[in-house]
Amino acid sequence: MCEQSTLNQTWASVSRLIVKYPAFNEAYRLLKDAYLFTQQTGLSKNYWLVGPSGTGKTTLMDMLVKEFPPTDQGNRKDIPVLAINIPALPTIKNLAEEMLVQLGDPIFQRGSAIDKTFRILHLLKACNTKLILLDEMQHFIDRGHKRAPAEVADWLKTLIDKAQVSAVIMGLERTQVILDANEQLRRRFCRRIDLKPFDLECPISRSHFLGVIKKIDVALAMPSPLDLQQEGLVRQLHFATNGIMDYMVKLMLGAYHIAINREMPGIDKQCLELAFTESIWVEGVGKFNPFNADFFGQRLDQRGMVFYKAPAVELLKTQEKTL
Repeated sequence: MCEQSTLNQTWASVSRLIVKYPAFNEAYRLLKDAYLFTQQTGLSKNYWLVGPSGTGKTTLMDMLVKEFPPTDQGNRKDIPVLAINIPALPTIKNLAEEMLVQLGDPIFQRGSAIDKTFRILHLLKACNTKLILLDEMQHFIDRGHKRAPAEVADWLKTLIDKAQVSAVIMGLERTQVILDANEQLRRRFCRRIDLKPFDLECPISRSHFLGVIKKIDVALAMPSPLDLQQEGLVRQLHFATNGIMDYMVKLMLGAYHIAINREMPGIDKQCLELAFTESIWVEGVGKFNPFNADFFGQRLDQRGMVFYKAPAVELLKTQEKTL
C-alpha cells in the first residue's frame, strides 16, 4: 500500500505540473513579446486572450509574473507585470482598488473613481510597469450590473490610452460583449490569442492531447502505464474531459487515487469511470459516463451537463431579470 505522504506528494506535484504544448507556448511567446515591446519602445501592444476555463490562461499569467517578478528598489518597488484577477462581483470601483492594492497604494479605498484612476496611472509609471494582465473579464458580464460591460469598456479604453503600457484582456468567449460595447477598445484589442480545447478531429491537436495524457501518466509514476491503445479509450478520455487541460489533470489524479487505494499497478477503465463521477461530474453515471458500457456516445455539453456553456445573450437576460 502506498504511504499517504507519498500519495499526497505525487498529487501535489501533478497538480502543479505545467504541461506545455505548442498553442500554449505560442500564447506565452506573444504575451512575453508584448512586455518586451513596451520595454524596448515605450509603445503598447494589446491582446485579447480567449479560452474556456481550465485551458491555461491563469497559468500563463503566473508564468509571466514569475519571469518578470516585482523587485524592491529601496524606497519603491518595480512591478514589471501587473497581474489582476477581476473581483467576483466586479465594479470599476473594486477593480481600481484591486489594481491599487497590487501597486502598493496604502490608501487604496480613498477617493472617487477619477482619483483612483489618476493614482493608478501615477503608480504604473512609478512602478515601471510594462504589461497589465486582466484575468476573468467575463465576470463583468456574468455578475456585473446591466451597464457594467459598457462602463468597464469606457474606463479601460481611457486607462490603457493614458498608461501607454501593453495590456491583455483574458477571459471566456463572451468577453466579446465588453469589446463590442466600445468600438475604440475593440480596435485596440483586435489581436486575438485562442487557447482552445484539444480536438480529436484534428490530427495535430489529437497528437497533443495524447502527449499531455502521457506526460501526466508519467508524472504519476505508477508501475504500469495507462494503455492508450485500448479500443475507444482515447475518445472516452476526450468525452470525459472535453479536451480541457484542467479536467485532464483532475481525471487522471482521481483515477490515480482510486488505483492506489485498490493497490493496483496502474490506472484502468474502471478507475477512470469512478474518477469521472467523483472528480468531474457527480451526475456522470451510467449512460452519462464515457467509461461506462451504456454511455450514449455524445459530448456532454448540453444544458444541465458538465460542459454546458451558457451563451452571453442568455446570461445578459438572466441579469436583467434579477435587476
